[in-house]
Amino acid sequence: MDYCESMGYLDDERFAGLLMRSHIAKGHGPARIKQAFIQKGVPREIMSSVIDGSDCDWYELAKEKACRKYGEPEKLEHKEKARRIRYLIGQGFSYDQVAYALDYDPYVDD
Repeated sequence: MDYCESMGYLDDERFAGLLMRSHIAKGHGPARIKQAFIQKGVPREIMSSVIDGSDCDWYELAKEKACRKYGEPEKLEHKEKARRIRYLIGQGFSYDQVAYALDYDPYVDD
């Protein structure tokens, strides 16, 4: 164990970085990644530093996820818009990131 720790094989920050990159590759947002960190027992200090130190553009990632799932943004009925918003929120994105992804201004009534 000491050898592995000295070689950097057992490093919580390294593990957190790898876990975060795998979730980003799946298109998950920061809230879902934080939940995965909590489930894996990553300390909160490391969790915060890894997510804050990430160079990921969460807004663009949300938009890529929405485009893969639904295609290009379009004018939607409220029911369909709500379904897409719920999906992206469930993937771990904030409401502002979802609004950007769906090309939707929440402050303007359609």
